Amino acid sequence: MLELVRSALFPLALVASTLFGATILTPACGTPGEEDVVDEVAGEDAYTLEGTCDGLPRLKTLKTPPGVCVGLVANGFTYARGIAELPSGDLVLAEMGGWAQDRGSVWLLRRLADKSYSRTRIAKLIDKPSGVAVGPDGLPYIGTPKGIFRFDPYEQTVDPIPRTGKFRASPDYKQPRFKVVIDDLPGTGRHPLSKFVFDKRDVWTIFANVGSVSDVCEQGAGARPPAGYPLPCPEADGAKPHGVIRKYVLAGPDRVATGHTVIAKGLRNSMALAVHPRSNALIQAENSRDSINKHQASLTDSEGDLPHEELNVIVPGAHYGWPYCYDNGAPNPEYRGRVDCSRYTNPALLLPGHASPLGMTYYTGTMFPAAYRNNLIVAYHGYRANGHRLVVVPVDANGVPGSGEPLDIIRGWEKSADGREPLGSPVDVLAAKDGSLYVTEDKNGTVLRVFFDPAAGNGAPMRPLPATQPQASPEEQQRCAQLARRTDSFSRVQRDVIDTACVSCHGVGPGYAGGLRLDKCDAVGNAQRLRAPRTGNRPPYVQPNRLDSELVLRIKGQGYPQMPAGGLNPEQLGEVESWINAGAPLPQ
Repeated sequence: MLELVRSALFPLALVASTLFGATILTPACGTPGEEDVVDEVAGEDAYTLEGTCDGLPRLKTLKTPPGVCVGLVANGFTYARGIAELPSGDLVLAEMGGWAQDRGSVWLLRRLADKSYSRTRIAKLIDKPSGVAVGPDGLPYIGTPKGIFRFDPYEQTVDPIPRTGKFRASPDYKQPRFKVVIDDLPGTGRHPLSKFVFDKRDVWTIFANVGSVSDVCEQGAGARPPAGYPLPCPEADGAKPHGVIRKYVLAGPDRVATGHTVIAKGLRNSMALAVHPRSNALIQAENSRDSINKHQASLTDSEGDLPHEELNVIVPGAHYGWPYCYDNGAPNPEYRGRVDCSRYTNPALLLPGHASPLGMTYYTGTMFPAAYRNNLIVAYHGYRANGHRLVVVPVDANGVPGSGEPLDIIRGWEKSADGREPLGSPVDVLAAKDGSLYVTEDKNGTVLRVFFDPAAGNGAPMRPLPATQPQASPEEQQRCAQLARRTDSFSRVQRDVIDTACVSCHGVGPGYAGGLRLDKCDAVGNAQRLRAPRTGNRPPYVQPNRLDSELVLRIKGQGYPQMPAGGLNPEQLGEVESWINAGAPLPQ
């Protein structure tokens, strides 16, 4: 089969300029150089390790059911995302590389005779690869913001393709041939990453996520209802809608898509998709809106109370309510009194608020006990209290959730009070042919393997613990006490903006979001970081007396993805601008 597909492949660099731009999907790969082959697992101190888990270093601090252990396969990746298993048993991993363009890579992980793993980088300079799936041809398919491509991971071309610029390849560096199969993903806005699955019956059909551009159809930072939240929302229900699932059919001798149909609307961001192996039911995990209390203070959003995330059964032609409604037919505050939520399809199951499900799969193996078999395994990526865990969701014979509550398989990624243990964030989950589970985790850049030994316990999944506020370290408690007494302009920004809208992503390390560290209650340190010069001759995020500073542009979503999700309200934005207009003074 591989030989048949090779005849349809061609060097990606020859077509990338017409499909995605000159550099989005132009990897230098094939014959690996020294930097692309890693024989040992580096940076094992990211976790506390003790003993072994089926031959791998065992992660001591994670909590698992009796008989279940978690082993460290590999780490050192920058945003490890999608993972898939090839027919050979090798694993293909997408390393996103961060949010800057063209920093992503694809790796091949191979289990060796001693049960350790070798890893080889087989592609690099890819723009934010995220979704990974193996097609009916046995080849890996990689999703980027602008499209999906496939390639033979074991192939090396004879003639290297010349490269120019910063990442110029050496003359003897070989590249595999790539084939772009989908080239019309928009890749814009707040949710540009792609996730996709293959249909189980029409095996050349792909279902792909197109995430929403906005949080809840707001028309710019500080939007106010009703004018700032139009009805109908052009983004959700216009001619080229976002917040949808598209259907693509790979046809013709080259097996490429020539167009798409939208099969479901009203889905803010479908980063977890799964197709049931028998019923062919398509299940979507919804990453619901943020900042629900912005226009209705009585709704709580402090540690992810509302809205709930969702599991939806996708019915062609259905609309699932975004941005108008949330949960089981409750109108969003921005649309209250203007919409009839009974028009939209309710979820099959509500998940904890801000759990952020980013990966899921049906478990069809036999290694784990009956409570896992044929059920959904879901990775909660969320940074808030309801997230960072792996769960099993009971389903009925057709794969539809709602038969019982989710139960924990892995938890314990919460940061300890002394700050020594990292907070982990699982992204994708793979049910391997040998019955084990592989999990990618991007806060620490790791790939993990979950193994069950019936001689060591019954493996019964754990009932979830109530979500609790993270325990503050003594240093953080002292900073917060000092901040409460400060009256300077940046301390107001710290209290009203950074602590409420920024630290959930930028206050968690290692691997702070976007490389920007903003600690809770740390007015002095955060002001210094925002004003500090950056690498690569980039200006600071904040330049005194300049409202075109990058921080302001990001808050407004002008030229950058808008941060935080949903923007700031006018009062918060005004505090930031007042501080900058006053010369961005450091707290005294």
